[in-house]
Amino acid sequence: MSQAEPKRQIIWLNTIFLTVTPVLAIASTIYYGLEYGITWREVVAGLVIWSFTGLGITAGYHRLFAHKGYKAHASVRFALAVCGAAAIENSAIAWCSDHRHHHAETDTDGDPYNAKRGFWYSHIGWIFFKGKRGDAYDNVPDLRADPILAWQHRNYLAVAIGANVLFVVAAGLLLGNMLGMVIIAGLLRLVVVQHMTFLINSVAHIFGKQPWSKATTSRDNWFLSLFTFGEGYHNYHHSFQADYRNGPRWYNWDPTKWLIWSLDRVGLASNLRRSPIDMTLRARFDTSRDELKPRALARMGETAEEWALLLQEKREQLVDQRDQLMDSLREGTEALRDRFLSAEAQAELYLQELKSLRADLKERVGLSAAGGSDSERKLHQREAKRLRQAIKRTHAQAMQTMARWESLAKEFLAAAPSPQPAGA
Repeated sequence: MSQAEPKRQIIWLNTIFLTVTPVLAIASTIYYGLEYGITWREVVAGLVIWSFTGLGITAGYHRLFAHKGYKAHASVRFALAVCGAAAIENSAIAWCSDHRHHHAETDTDGDPYNAKRGFWYSHIGWIFFKGKRGDAYDNVPDLRADPILAWQHRNYLAVAIGANVLFVVAAGLLLGNMLGMVIIAGLLRLVVVQHMTFLINSVAHIFGKQPWSKATTSRDNWFLSLFTFGEGYHNYHHSFQADYRNGPRWYNWDPTKWLIWSLDRVGLASNLRRSPIDMTLRARFDTSRDELKPRALARMGETAEEWALLLQEKREQLVDQRDQLMDSLREGTEALRDRFLSAEAQAELYLQELKSLRADLKERVGLSAAGGSDSERKLHQREAKRLRQAIKRTHAQAMQTMARWESLAKEFLAAAPSPQPAGA
């Protein structure tokens, strides 16, 4: 039996602030709405300032400072540090230290907002108590050495209060209704921004899907992304932390990645880190296989060793007789099993091909950058272009094959008879 956790000191400033501000925000918003009426001006100002401060957390604190998902010009880093401070979620150094511990020790006692301790604790309760590590930010030496973040950390309260006053007063001077701006664009917006961040620590570890990995409680929740600037694709993020995207597909709602991409286009960001597609597809495929194949084996009454032998045979068959494979399939459940095996083997071959193509592309890009004659550079550039096209084509083929594999797995589970118990 584990020992009881030592009693931790309550941080009364955090407790009072996070308890009083939601009550005050809701009560004052209702009063203002009934007494004066809420107009488009307060709503627009609130949404704009919400975007500034929310992106300060997602594009700044999270993807830039905590995970080094990209590099940014000093002016961008300064703006994100100020906007992040305006969300009043602690300094970037303190926030990122907690977050790096969260990733390093997810779902354990070393995780500051351990989701296994329940919704309330992971959502907000952990902030009421002094952390086990105190103010030892030993896991963020890179951030402590950054003059912009060191300045923000030393002057955090002044920066946070000053930024909020500046945003709200500017909105009031531009649009009028200063009292409404203070209540809606200031107080209510602040509570919303904070709790949207907190929902990633709580809801995104409880509700959603786990297509990329089941190693942690993290989950992809597309609905949550609509209100958190793309942070809801949390299972992907935990699986590929350094990727500047949380929603990797083009249609995933992720305004933060669009902002970072746009900054890169105009020269204010660089070195946007993407997880290699063969690694992401492999993770997706392995996660689906780990979930579905044991059920398929149980339904067939076969062992993992027997399946491995069949899979190896199928790999060899695909290499030697790929064009004739589908013509030789038998009818019925055995044919379905054969197609199931074929799709799994084909997916693995595509993943291996993607990895090889990516290595070749990296070599060609390196040769092109190394110099040489103009003709040599052009040759390397043409070859790199051809390899990029091959990667794109193989990526699409791998995605189609994986989708077919998942469909066949489910079809087989529905069609295959359950094995008869021994002696039946």
